[in-house]
Amino acid sequence: MIRLNAFFTLKEGASTEDVLAITKELVAKSRQDEGNHGYDLFQSTTNPRVFMFCESWENAEVLDKHSKAPHFTSAVPVLGALTADGLKIESFEK
Repeated sequence: MIRLNAFFTLKEGASTEDVLAITKELVAKSRQDEGNHGYDLFQSTTNPRVFMFCESWENAEVLDKHSKAPHFTSAVPVLGALTADGLKIESFEK
């Protein structure tokens, strides 16, 4: 099992509504990907400009397939343009 947490901070001028519009389909479709055991987006309670994706995957192979899926490859560049310093990703294994 792989747990992936991806953190990002919105840059000035980007809004929570922008993030939610981009990630709604990404989250819904990612949950349907083979080998997915959880895919959620959280907003910080101490800094509303900070978000975290929490993902759980069966193994590295299905995570790799997810990273090549159209719903992922189309959303990431758009989301990246809204971030102050890109995504910071931490990966964990169980």
